[in-house]
Amino acid sequence: MMQHAFSRVRTTARYILMMISAKGGVGKSTLTVNLAGALAARGVSVGVFDADLHGPNIPALLGLTQKRALDPLHPEAMLPIEARVDSMDSRPLAPYQRYGINIMSLGLVVGPTQAINLKPETAGPVMASLLNRIDWGGIDVLLLDMPPGTGEPLQTILDQGLADGALVVTTRERLAHLDNGRLITLLRSRRLPVLGIVENMTHVICPHCGELIELYPAPTADSEVYGSAEVLASVPFHHSLIRPRRGGPPLALARPDDPAAESLLRLADAIRTHIAAAPRRIEPNGAGDSSDAEECADCP
Repeated sequence: MMQHAFSRVRTTARYILMMISAKGGVGKSTLTVNLAGALAARGVSVGVFDADLHGPNIPALLGLTQKRALDPLHPEAMLPIEARVDSMDSRPLAPYQRYGINIMSLGLVVGPTQAINLKPETAGPVMASLLNRIDWGGIDVLLLDMPPGTGEPLQTILDQGLADGALVVTTRERLAHLDNGRLITLLRSRRLPVLGIVENMTHVICPHCGELIELYPAPTADSEVYGSAEVLASVPFHHSLIRPRRGGPPLALARPDDPAAESLLRLADAIRTHIAAAPRRIEPNGAGDSSDAEECADCP
């Protein structure tokens, strides 16, 4: 049954890449949005699905808001999230678009003040139910912004073979290394390809002299932490990465010569090369044209 639930996403997105970390607070969602912008800048058709069901922040990161919110006392607003999603029309949904990026999130289904309290056993099915309603229009790559940790909906995704690969986001902080090392072991035990590692917030760049200031000590040996997984990018900490939250486009689209943008564009190139060489598991049917995706009513 669940395998059938994933049939639409499997035929409307060529490559599905999990953006994942075992540790919270590593900047994964911000990195996901900015990587999507870098891929779009390279001419890759890209979508972002917000799989962080308890903290769906992708809309806010891209300046998307609901046209109107339900009154907190409205009967529908009082329904459990599971009932809200199950009661949605089963016809395909077109994703929203922002800066050429296709987006869908539970944050666009519930009101901004509605509490999201999913039971562990329902998180996977709710994610699958929402994801299956979306026609991504034959895009090249779909980024799944995962919640931190190794619980649901990760287990459902692994059980159903939904993702084609994973990109592990970490910082150089020791505890993040330990937890993400365990995550990589888990992913490999489930035979999911780990494309590589992104070290986020590795350093800051002095605005006066341009000196690189390391925020964390570099690991003594990457192999001790990541095994054979390659570090694909080291992205500096920079306020410009939160441009979308301030109403601007992702950094790679706005300021491609920024050092942080250059790191993201190199990462996008590496992902594009990998996808081009990956076995084609599906043939996107082009059932929906991404150009027909809805524009958010509140977007300029």
